Amino acid sequence: MNRRAVLRLARRLPVNLLLVVLSVLMIYPLVIVVLTAFKSNNEVLLNPTGLPIDWTFENFITSWVEADFANLFANSILLTVVSMTVATLIAALASYAIVRHVTRVGSWTYLIIAAGIFLPMQLALVPQFRVVRELGLINSYLGVILIYIAGAIPFGVFLMAAFMKQVPKEIVEAAIIDGTGYFQLFRTIFLPLARPAIATFWVLQGVGIWNDYLVPQLLLTDPTKRTLTTGVLYFKAQYLADWGNIMAAVLIMSLPVLLIFIFAQRYFVSGLYAGAVK
Repeated sequence: MNRRAVLRLARRLPVNLLLVVLSVLMIYPLVIVVLTAFKSNNEVLLNPTGLPIDWTFENFITSWVEADFANLFANSILLTVVSMTVATLIAALASYAIVRHVTRVGSWTYLIIAAGIFLPMQLALVPQFRVVRELGLINSYLGVILIYIAGAIPFGVFLMAAFMKQVPKEIVEAAIIDGTGYFQLFRTIFLPLARPAIATFWVLQGVGIWNDYLVPQLLLTDPTKRTLTTGVLYFKAQYLADWGNIMAAVLIMSLPVLLIFIFAQRYFVSGLYAGAVK
């Protein structure tokens, strides 16, 4: 048994070493960002990759005040939460309708909606911009939210429909026998059981909206309506050579995303396997 264990370990050793190397390569830039955020600009220039000699929080204070992070956070949270809430509701209802009415029309509808996943946002941005302009929603949160909702629905329907198809028919039939109505069935059974898929949808699509730069930059011209991504870019232009302040701003912007991944990890992993096992 010991010999078999040694042979098994020897066979896995190259793969494990490769994974360790790849992990170090991925983590190293993040470590540099964190260390740089706690250094003065002179120390960054003299000691760019080493540990800070004098740890300082001045970069975070300067970044928060000068970049007006309170306003940037409020704008990004508003756009992300409203867009994802509306997109989740629409995608969940559409997925429920597709799953409950398994017909040829429903199957084609599902394929047409899911095909939107393969349409790059940049390709659809020109017609979307023209529609938003014709509606008079340039420099309006509503115009940005509508674009985000339209871009999020295809993936949401694809993910939630795959998850809802796994709901046991026995549960559904028992609820119908007990007199559960059509929308009550959605609210009490399908929607709660689809929480892993919804969490995965929020993590993947919500993080994309949170980090998006192109749409806010094109549609929101008012400086007070800037999001984190556009605000940090203007802050970087103001502090072009001050890497301590820039990395502190990047770290502040990234913290909410890291917290989302940490708290939604359990649902996120199970949601990724939606539809993988029947």
